[in-house]
Amino acid sequence: MTTKAPRETGIELGRIYCCFCVILIHLNFFIPTYPAISLAWSLAKCASTPVFFLIAGFFFAQDKPFSLYMKRILARVFIPLMVIMALIAQLTPWLSSQGSFADCFKGPNLENLILVGRIIITTWPYDYLPDYNPFLSLWFSFALLLCYLCIPILKMVCAETLEAKRLKGYLIGLGGIFFIFRVTILCAFPDSFTAQKLDWWIEEKPFYWLWLMLIGHELAIHFKNPEFWRKWRGKLLPLSLLTYLLGGLILYLLTMAYNIAPDGLVDQRYFVREFVFYFLAQLGMFVFFCSLKPVRGIFGQIILFVADKTFYIYIIHEAVYIKLLAITGLDLTILANYLLFAVLTFALALVLGSMFKAMEKTIAKAIKNRFKAPTLKPTAISQT
Repeated sequence: MTTKAPRETGIELGRIYCCFCVILIHLNFFIPTYPAISLAWSLAKCASTPVFFLIAGFFFAQDKPFSLYMKRILARVFIPLMVIMALIAQLTPWLSSQGSFADCFKGPNLENLILVGRIIITTWPYDYLPDYNPFLSLWFSFALLLCYLCIPILKMVCAETLEAKRLKGYLIGLGGIFFIFRVTILCAFPDSFTAQKLDWWIEEKPFYWLWLMLIGHELAIHFKNPEFWRKWRGKLLPLSLLTYLLGGLILYLLTMAYNIAPDGLVDQRYFVREFVFYFLAQLGMFVFFCSLKPVRGIFGQIILFVADKTFYIYIIHEAVYIKLLAITGLDLTILANYLLFAVLTFALALVLGSMFKAMEKTIAKAIKNRFKAPTLKPTAISQT
């Protein structure tokens, strides 16, 4: 008897694809002298971290209590994040090929552990050893935490009342205008420190990510409507895939023409000048996976198993690929090596992530049992 998989297996497959694309992005910079690598990099960039916020909004439930969300992010994000960061900090000499594995256990690596504490407090994961930083992508975890702190606001905006629906539509439209205005300002004043610093607060802090969560929640309402599903599903699947591929291709062509920095790498204003194409490509990719038919049987179970580990893969993949690259010495300017190495990194990170996930569930179960209220045995009531 086959196990019936939920419709969301398509979204979970999208989560896996996005996680793999994040690895592709971090393995290599956009190198214009290698067009095949650069095109793969561009397509991966259009299916990266922002899509995770669309997914978070898709699964956001207005009726769940705020305390439940905070317990979830504490158990599934913040505590695992601190544990893995501390572990990587302790193993840094071996991971960065500056010492043996045994050297890592001669005593606590206080300097690195203090640095980890500073990263957690400041939410600034960009400082580490020279030429070695396994924490660059952790801004996502801190941004997600800030978004979760705004859940009481999301609960009001995503309510079922007519006023809340109007407010959500207004905020989605206003957000679109605001972020296009942001692009205009940054392109008009590319050398303005004030404009660039203000943009960091807009992009790294939760404003943009909350806007994406609202869009994801709005899409979920339509996709869970059977009438909408029957009418649009057959059209959305090819159109959304085309939007993703075409948007990624346009970004690639525009970047090759305009956004090459003097050092030969891509100018990070890559997402600025072409923001609309960038956003539409991400939205197309998200809608494509939402439109997939539910996957049943063993393949559906594999999808759910791997998707459950994507957060751990995301946390540890940079430490994994840096060590793996030192061992294999592959030339990542060759497309086949580039893709193969990304698969190897994903697979090894999945194995380690499965171990961490099992540890997380064990700890969560122990805590739940520890604070579980004792059940009282019924006592006989004497009759007078």
